[in-house]
Amino acid sequence: MGGADGRLPHLGARLDEYGEGPAVRALEERCAGLLGKPAALFFHKGVVAQQAALLAHGERTGRTTVALHPKSHIALDEEDAIERLTPLRLRRTGPDHRPFNAAELAAVREPLAAVSVELPLRRAAFQGNGWEELGAISGWCRERAVPLHLDGARLWEVQPWLGRPLADIAGLADTVYVSFYKGLGGLGGCVLAGPVDLIEATRAWRTRFGGNLYTAFPLVVTALDGIERHLPRMGAYHEHAKALAVALAGVDGLRVNPGVPHGNSFQLLWDAPADRLETVLRRLAGDEGIWLAGRVGATPVPGWSSTEVSVGDATLAWDLRDVADLCARVLQAARTA
Repeated sequence: MGGADGRLPHLGARLDEYGEGPAVRALEERCAGLLGKPAALFFHKGVVAQQAALLAHGERTGRTTVALHPKSHIALDEEDAIERLTPLRLRRTGPDHRPFNAAELAAVREPLAAVSVELPLRRAAFQGNGWEELGAISGWCRERAVPLHLDGARLWEVQPWLGRPLADIAGLADTVYVSFYKGLGGLGGCVLAGPVDLIEATRAWRTRFGGNLYTAFPLVVTALDGIERHLPRMGAYHEHAKALAVALAGVDGLRVNPGVPHGNSFQLLWDAPADRLETVLRRLAGDEGIWLAGRVGATPVPGWSSTEVSVGDATLAWDLRDVADLCARVLQAARTA
């Protein structure tokens, strides 16, 4: 990270205190500009940022039901936080294997406080809604005065696939959340962007959820660094992910999902049991110092397992053929373990 001397360029800024300071202000203004929104607010966690956004939308609409995908992070990975801690209730729509579309959203008949779209949808192999489909969902929401929220945890990463400026993508929604510790490589944190009055309304929820940190300086300066260093490279990461997917699809016993990645990440399916694959991967990490994949998941197909592939600077340093050969070796070892 950082410049030629290894230092982060914003380290000399005064520390922020309780969300106020030059570095955090610079980060919020930078993100608001990139996303084409009037205001942005730093949060330490996306879980808190998105609950705050949806609560603010619910307060304005006087409704409590939020439509979202059943495999979205809010619905699947937060221990039911939003329904345990707030009056909001979730209306899951769409199939497990892909994002929902406008027609499936239109089948929801109950009054909605908001619609949340995770873009891309990690648990469905990092697939995103295409530009036309996003426009249709946005149009449906606006015709009915239903706020649209974008869960953009990986919005930076999917922008090259959509082929539109970040501000155009964010402009389809009323609010958008973006993360700093995934493709941007920051230590953590995120911002929520949207209209000034709504973003101001989320400040109180940030405090209520314990998110008004005494200082977030390490998170803020690494986020600023990530925007400068990694955001301009998202196109290169996407192109490499597409080329890597082609190389891996050529290995017998491997499948890539989706066939053409929508961002810098995709799902890799292995014709080997999850427990055996995990054992081989951990042995590879310990013996050779190569971290090929993290979580290994079972699939509905008996004997097959899945991992995630994410392309960043470290991946760019690997030859595509070498990665394919390594995966073939790991697969063979897992099959015979």
